[in-house]
Amino acid sequence: MNRTNPFDEIEQFLGRASLGGDRAWGRDLRTTDIDVAEYDDEFVVVADLPGYDREDIDVRATEGRLTITAERDAEREDGESEDADRRYLRRERRHESTTRSVDLPRPVVDEAASATYRHGVLTVTLPKAVEEADDGHPIDVA
Repeated sequence: MNRTNPFDEIEQFLGRASLGGDRAWGRDLRTTDIDVAEYDDEFVVVADLPGYDREDIDVRATEGRLTITAERDAEREDGESEDADRRYLRRERRHESTTRSVDLPRPVVDEAASATYRHGVLTVTLPKAVEEADDGHPIDVA
């Protein structure tokens, strides 16, 4: 007897992928995609955030962890709409938000980080902290 997962039909109805696939790797399909690149003296993180305004985006670097949060209210009207009567045949409003965090493999200078947002793409540049060689503490021999 071949049993099906009853939640597969619900997921399909809601327009989502089944619980396998990318979710098995801890990534929800509605998450913001990011790229993390390491260069000699900095890390560069690129995040896709189409449709957000610059003021809707919050970027924080704290103790080797970068967190990107974006929130917006979206409103869409379909069909007829009259300004005087406000007779809607269909009108939808929703609140959207996304958050992504990434742990960086080396310490960075949080205060020197910078970010730009152009055409729906956020680019964050995080300078690496200068690592001093740890030769230990010299001990005088008496």
